[in-house]
Amino acid sequence: MHPIATVPSHSELKQLLQDLQLNCSASEMHGLVTGLLAGGVRLNRQQLIKVLEAHTETNQAFDDALIASLWQMQLATLDALGASELIFTPLLPSDDENLPERVLALADWCQGVLATFGLAVRGDDKRLQEGDIQETLRDLVNIANVGGEMDDASEEDERAYVELFEFVRLAVIHLFEEMSPTEEHRPQHEQLH
Repeated sequence: MHPIATVPSHSELKQLLQDLQLNCSASEMHGLVTGLLAGGVRLNRQQLIKVLEAHTETNQAFDDALIASLWQMQLATLDALGASELIFTPLLPSDDENLPERVLALADWCQGVLATFGLAVRGDDKRLQEGDIQETLRDLVNIANVGGEMDDASEEDERAYVELFEFVRLAVIHLFEEMSPTEEHRPQHEQLH
């Protein structure tokens, strides 16, 4: 096992991306990394950075700080997705941020996942024909298109967001389990009590 990778916080990653003036939100960047992993692709550091640089549509190469952060994030995300406890969570603004911002970040995150999941999985992959995978992807597409047109968030809106967040989290774990390379399919270990 590699040492526990440290994931940059949402604000740290946002800062690294802003420093390079990259056209990509922190949530979308984590979504991009997650989509590759959920699609069963395991890239080395150089390949990962190439894919992510291509996505930000910039001629600017990532700097060492960002590369190191993204690589750590990828390792930690892979661990979290494969953990027997459902510990994986999308990298989103904290609950202190206003709701429209969190909703848009969740939409960004889903867009990132879908963009790289589409790269990772060949269109003729038989597994994509399975109803539940198609349905999961359709749901993610719908969430990716959510707009943040709300003024004051009511408690009901907050609850709806939490449900959406949980749904997305579990949906991506499901995709990861369905699409992960066969050699990774290890029996889920029983919890020690």
